[in-house]
Amino acid sequence: MISEITFSKKFTAFWNQILPNSKNYIRLINAGLTERVYEPLTPARRKNNIALINVISFELVKAVVERKLTIDDVSEKYFFKSDEFKFISDSSVSFLSKFSYGNEVELPLDSDEINEVLVLYKAIYSRYVANSKTVQIEPEFSGCGFINQANGDIACDGTLVELKSGERNFSVMDLRQILTYCALNHFMKAPLIIEKIELFNPRMGIAYSEDIESFCQNLSALSSRELFSEIQNFITDINFVEEYGT
Repeated sequence: MISEITFSKKFTAFWNQILPNSKNYIRLINAGLTERVYEPLTPARRKNNIALINVISFELVKAVVERKLTIDDVSEKYFFKSDEFKFISDSSVSFLSKFSYGNEVELPLDSDEINEVLVLYKAIYSRYVANSKTVQIEPEFSGCGFINQANGDIACDGTLVELKSGERNFSVMDLRQILTYCALNHFMKAPLIIEKIELFNPRMGIAYSEDIESFCQNLSALSSRELFSEIQNFITDINFVEEYGT
């Protein structure tokens, strides 16, 4: 079994075959199809702490949506010295320790990094939570074939949102990843209603959104149903099982 992230990063021959326009399309997206929401944050001084800052900011949004915290709590002057914040910070460090780059974190976060956490939290909350009728944090997608059960970032009002908070533009792998979520969702017994996808980088202040049908057509010249079926056929094919199943 493999994760959706591994699937999106590897199997290049397959992806190039079913998404023949992906490399050209990502160039178009980054060249002018993105929405400039606001100016990029100042480049981080300690690059090794970017992942931690990103995770903490997302966990704050999650805590507010799940009503473990209130907006007023996070706005409180001394919140970032509270036990609640320490718990979220420690949990985020523990989560990142599962990955090689997680061991490079430098603590404690300084005042500029704490401010980054707050800015990213506010950007995500205001864009997807504050005015949305329905919000689901980490929507779950059932596994299929040799792809494990997976969780996206945010689903709100018919839009599936993938957050990419590094100091970079969007990549082909980002397109593949969110497409994989859409394909997994399509074949679930009780799928989410996903009419549109959106990539958002709150650190760079850029977003890209498109309805599902146009997204699939622009990448592959196939309808969403046809493209999702191609993905399903590949990850459940006996050759895939024999080659990648161990």
